[in-house]
Amino acid sequence: MFGFFQDDTKAILQTLWQDWPIITYLLVLSAGIAVPFTASSVFFNRLKANPKGYQLFLLGIVSTLLFAFFIRGSIGKFPLRQEDFAVSKVQLINASVPNGAAALYEATKAWRNFQIKGEPSQALTKFGYSNIEEAKKDLAVRAHTSTQLSFRPNVVFTVMESMSGDIFNSHDSLANNTLGSLETAMEDAVVFRKGVSIENGTFPSLEGLLFDTPISPISQSIYGRKELSFSQVRAFKEAGYRTIFLTGCPEPWRQINDTFKFYGFEEIYGQAAIGEKFPNAEKSPWGIGDKWMFKFAEDLLKEAEGTGRPVFIMMLSTTNHPPFKVPDGEQVSKVDISKLPKTINLEGSYDGNMEMLLKTYQYAANSLGNFILDLRNKGWLKNTIVAATGDHNARMRYQSEGNWHHVFGVPVLFWLPDQNLKASVDTDRWVSHRDILPSLLAMSTGKILGNEKGRNLFAKDIEEGAVSFIGWSGSGFVIGKPGMVTLNGKNLECYGWQDDKLVKVERCSKEQEKMGKEARAQRAISEYIVRKGLNE
Repeated sequence: MFGFFQDDTKAILQTLWQDWPIITYLLVLSAGIAVPFTASSVFFNRLKANPKGYQLFLLGIVSTLLFAFFIRGSIGKFPLRQEDFAVSKVQLINASVPNGAAALYEATKAWRNFQIKGEPSQALTKFGYSNIEEAKKDLAVRAHTSTQLSFRPNVVFTVMESMSGDIFNSHDSLANNTLGSLETAMEDAVVFRKGVSIENGTFPSLEGLLFDTPISPISQSIYGRKELSFSQVRAFKEAGYRTIFLTGCPEPWRQINDTFKFYGFEEIYGQAAIGEKFPNAEKSPWGIGDKWMFKFAEDLLKEAEGTGRPVFIMMLSTTNHPPFKVPDGEQVSKVDISKLPKTINLEGSYDGNMEMLLKTYQYAANSLGNFILDLRNKGWLKNTIVAATGDHNARMRYQSEGNWHHVFGVPVLFWLPDQNLKASVDTDRWVSHRDILPSLLAMSTGKILGNEKGRNLFAKDIEEGAVSFIGWSGSGFVIGKPGMVTLNGKNLECYGWQDDKLVKVERCSKEQEKMGKEARAQRAISEYIVRKGLNE
């Protein structure tokens, strides 16, 4: 509809006339309008009762309230919205659920939501570069040591809703069990406890991971149905992988059922598909329990074992999201909010519902742990790489000054079929969301992403610094052992470590300048690539 005047209008009209029975539609519409008018005329002419005024008034009030209730859909939960359009895994059925007004509203909202204006070069100019070659000179030279496996493994990348680094690190199996079976599953994992998210929201982080973009949203805009060359998932598809996006939320959430197929995903599964396979699974306002999502993923891996074609599965969980509730009547172990870091303002977080937050966190982590243990028991971890991280920190209130690494902290975990890759890994280093897909691609396909991307964490002698695009500082930051450097145009502001605090320093050290210079170039080129790709 929005392309009616932007594209070839004559061609669109011809297509509509040839593909749709327009005359029949108009005749049926006319009959549909005529029938209720005719029926009401006949009915009321035969109706002899003459209701009183107060009866008509009460009838009007009651019918209005009932009408409002049916429009809203429920009293205790969210009103009906786009996510509720998904009633089946068959897209044709889902497309027929919304009426014209609802469909037009969602389409208009998406159309107006976001348009990227300006030339690609402005991404370079605001960071002090006159052209792309000048920015590339600031990129560090990487050795790019090969970490490719001798076979093509299955690859599973799960993004866990609100998997906070602080809650992860405060786990105590006796007093504050936040991990459940994940604690056992991590015995042979590579665990980076010092991680930062690329953005600070579920969808911005998701797009940041997929596109390595500091600009979001992209898929919910006029670019949503555009083949995006900078999607990092394409590399898996080009390498022969069956590419799947799996989530516990409804398929129409953020229109992923329509848009993600343009970015390299062959199949998209969500609440409707999972609920059809597991009809007893409890559904929440945000989707289906994480346990069932992982069971669905196991079935996909079983199919891959049978076909011999490797599969790349990217998952997004939903359970650990307000309103917090442990689904399916699952029993959880003891949690204790007093074990959380003192930098968190417990009284101001989630209106005192922090205990339920920790319980749903435990449920989600336990579901991930059980998934890993099942793969191990079936022998599938021998030919499968699994990575996991949080989409962002849990939405808790912090004493933020000097604690940004807590505010944006998430864990990053890997399970590898080749144990030799663990030997050279420094798990005490700071890592970022941006480092995950480059690591997975290098190990599974041998593809080496450019120096402007994140790092392969399993290569030797990788440079210092985890880069995030979170915009609180202007355009992001880089964090590492020398401290933190904010990226704000041409200017670099540096912070040094004082125990677990980041304190601003008057002058950047040489290590900080090197780290900041590299990160600024990455940030500028990443935005340039995205802007250029959207204009292609």
